[in-house]
Amino acid sequence: MKTLLLTHKADPDGISPIIFLKLLRNNLDYQLLNANDINQKINEIISNKTYELYDEIYITDLTLDKHSCELIMQSNNSNKFHLFDHHAFNLVANEYPFGTAISTNEEGINECATSLFYKYLKKEYPEIFDNPAIEHYSELIRLSDTWDWVKTNNLEAKKLNDLHDIMGRDNYIKYFVKFFQNNNKLYFTKEQEYLLEIEQDRIQRYLEETEKTMFHATLCGKKCGIVFAEQNRSLLGNYLAQKYSYMLDFIVIINMQQGLSFRCIKEDINVAEIASLYGGGGHIKASGAPMDNSLKKEVIKFILNDNNMFNL
Repeated sequence: MKTLLLTHKADPDGISPIIFLKLLRNNLDYQLLNANDINQKINEIISNKTYELYDEIYITDLTLDKHSCELIMQSNNSNKFHLFDHHAFNLVANEYPFGTAISTNEEGINECATSLFYKYLKKEYPEIFDNPAIEHYSELIRLSDTWDWVKTNNLEAKKLNDLHDIMGRDNYIKYFVKFFQNNNKLYFTKEQEYLLEIEQDRIQRYLEETEKTMFHATLCGKKCGIVFAEQNRSLLGNYLAQKYSYMLDFIVIINMQQGLSFRCIKEDINVAEIASLYGGGGHIKASGAPMDNSLKKEVIKFILNDNNMFNL
């Protein structure tokens, strides 16, 4: 059986389905995509009939629009497709037979792509996925990706996310494929614990230094903080949003290569709506948008010229 996986390239929630499918299939192709690339990729797969090369096609941690869903249905091969997504801004795929799109489940628990995909795989292939180590791992990814680890103070979830950053994507995948093949209990080695301690010190210094560079601005009628940063964007956004909640509504993190990140902790703010104005989307409290060339030009213009938007 030949399998194709299309998944989000940004973080462990998008990477973990690769690990799971490598435990299941030897004949696996996967493509790592930015959030805004998936609909074009589906159009390409349907137009070129690439789907005929595969027995099954999984889409994880990526949001399809209605047009892409209709293209899949019109291919008369929709039974090959399986989507697992949790982005609350657009769950249209849940209206189609191939879609499992859930942001918050019936028990009020926030889901992520990894947790949704794991539940499916455990039901379909219990001989492989009815493994306490994989189940524990899936829950830690859920806690980390939804930021529920902050509410529960689950530092183990944060450690797993940090380990991904330390090891790098490819080494992380290889390590956990082998780990799950040989273990039924999840743990960190002494060497990993040492590296994680060093990494935590580095992250804290990075957060504090980047904080000093923050601009205050008004965007969409709301007060926000804006920083330029290339690392630890989720941690940075949460750190700044919490520390400055008394004066700022949300945080914007600009990475000229990867795009814009929007973070907030206030109940009455939906940053997914703000991100949509820049061609993005995501979660109500954590969203992103691409940095196309026109937006980069605007950023450069702001840097090189005075603008009333900034309260310097």
